[in-house]
Amino acid sequence: MSPSSSSSQAILIVGGGQGIGLATTKAILATAPSTTRVLVFGLHADAGLAALAETHAGRVCTVLGDVTVAADREKAVATCARVFGGIATLVYCAGVITPIERIERVRVGDVEAAFGVNFFGAIGMSQLCLPYLRAASFSNPTNAAFGKVIILSSGCDSVVTYMGWMAYCTSKAALTRFVQLLAHEEPTLSVQGVYPKLTRTKMAEDLVQGRYKGVMADHEIERFRLWDEIGDAMVEPPEWCAEAVAKLAMGLFVGLRSGEAADYDLHVPRAKL
Repeated sequence: MSPSSSSSQAILIVGGGQGIGLATTKAILATAPSTTRVLVFGLHADAGLAALAETHAGRVCTVLGDVTVAADREKAVATCARVFGGIATLVYCAGVITPIERIERVRVGDVEAAFGVNFFGAIGMSQLCLPYLRAASFSNPTNAAFGKVIILSSGCDSVVTYMGWMAYCTSKAALTRFVQLLAHEEPTLSVQGVYPKLTRTKMAEDLVQGRYKGVMADHEIERFRLWDEIGDAMVEPPEWCAEAVAKLAMGLFVGLRSGEAADYDLHVPRAKL
């Protein structure tokens, strides 16, 4: 194991090839010094990721794989350690909203699949990265970016409820609790949960188009349609959350205390974005 040096930061972004994850990858590469490198791990890699790899040669590495598969997780972590010399920062952006189905009809296997991505994947990646994160924190005790875990959860973890969203809400509730417990067990690390707001991704597109009519209540579907008509004030571009996540990952902002999950603009106030 090679701990990250004080002059070099390796950031492993799970789900960094699309949506908020890709926007986070772009923001880091556009802002961070050339000694900051990014490994992107996930099932999907948008065309923009290949362009980034060309523009920032030597700073981006992509591992395509499934976060629910142990061998793929191990490959991503081992590749980051081998190519970039360690892992200073872990950013977990992977997540699925499906299945959206009423509790009386939902297949338990589909719920388990959602937990696999939203919850168990985060546990598995954290376990593998812990030795590297501890070493990075020890070697760089005054740099907020080193020994940092950032996990994207959701405000649906507690008070927000929609018909058919049981799998998503309960898996995010478990994920937020994991953030708290990981921080408690790893006092030398900084572990933060970040809530995006409603963001213009494929997930929001399906909701706006009323794909889940007959599962979600009519007034819930109408609410998403109206929010979409209002525009960015209600359905935000992914870059807004991503910029905050990138600043946390680079150590430009410390964010809230370790173990706390909150809206991205509480970790990094919007006036500072």
